[in-house]
Amino acid sequence: MLQPTVVLDAILESLRSIPQLVAELGGPAVPATQTIYGHYYYSGEENALAKDLATMRQPSILLGYLAYLGGNFDGQTVWKHQIGCYVRSRNKATDVVTNHSSLSAADLWWMAMNYPISVPEPANNIRYIELCDGNLQLMDLPTGMPRTDEMGQDLWSSMMVFAEKGDVGPPGVDLLCPD
Repeated sequence: MLQPTVVLDAILESLRSIPQLVAELGGPAVPATQTIYGHYYYSGEENALAKDLATMRQPSILLGYLAYLGGNFDGQTVWKHQIGCYVRSRNKATDVVTNHSSLSAADLWWMAMNYPISVPEPANNIRYIELCDGNLQLMDLPTGMPRTDEMGQDLWSSMMVFAEKGDVGPPGVDLLCPD
């Protein structure tokens, strides 16, 4: 099975390669690493996903690795990787002050799912590429819906699931089909 960090980092890099999305989130003034970022599970109250959600900057996209899903899904797939995608839009009150027209959180998510990416290689969108050196199959159809965070603020929440091809071990090792 692929490491959660490897999967999360691959998705982050793909989303950061969408120039229109990066620009809508404040780039180039604000680096994409600050507006499209991941939650990593480290010990401590200061690293809780709920706290990261409550303190998301506006606008931004936060990804969190949520689950390994194990099973025999299609005779080849042993693992699926479930990633939470949380999108917070720009505060509309800021638009009046800055004379900037912002997109809703749902529209930002739509951009992330549908605009062309250039990492790890050019593709029509993140849904049409096999990530992690081809060890992940194409993304299952993503779901998206509004949600309220712990502070009572609205954001867009999405579930992305990527099926792993076989049972990938350390780099270059396929545990289901040894040489």
